[in-house]
Amino acid sequence: MTAPARRTRGPGRPRDERADRAILDAALELLAEVGPTGLSVEEVAARAGVSKATIYRRFHTKDDLVVGCLSGLVVALPDSMPEEDVQGRLVFLVERWWQSYAMSPNGQVFHRVLAHAKSNPRLFEAFYDEVIEPRRELFRTVLREGVAAGEIRSDADIELIITMIIGTSVYTNQTRSAGRDPMPGNGAPELVDAALAGVLVR
Repeated sequence: MTAPARRTRGPGRPRDERADRAILDAALELLAEVGPTGLSVEEVAARAGVSKATIYRRFHTKDDLVVGCLSGLVVALPDSMPEEDVQGRLVFLVERWWQSYAMSPNGQVFHRVLAHAKSNPRLFEAFYDEVIEPRRELFRTVLREGVAAGEIRSDADIELIITMIIGTSVYTNQTRSAGRDPMPGNGAPELVDAALAGVLVR
């Protein structure tokens, strides 16, 4: 399941976009707090100020609702990237992600959904397609540009580099949010340097 299954609408008044936004915002807020298992349609309706029927007119099931709010987490390439080398641009993306995780409850969505990956593989599949893969594509774009510019070796394993950056970032963000630091004294520049070690053209 990679997109929320919605009912086909018949003729009538257009759907209220404000209600759509309120529902998705409330669902995302709850997802960050309690995870997929603890999220209830009743609580989403209460926080959004709508009825349960309003939600079910838009989403068949609770999982469809969760996937719908996950799609709002898709990240886009910033309008303006720093005019730096590939290392500088990767550090910019990593720092931007870490800051967003620390400042927004939405960062906890990664933790909550990953914790339920085994018990709800269909939901995790949607999470991967809607959230993780678009983030991978951000880094993929920058790394490919680095290859094209001659900064990174043409035989570099781009997918492995991306996995190193994202995997370490998820672990670091989650651990720091719990009060521990797996990389004391280090940050995004050190992570990027380690991930690119051996593939930079000197």
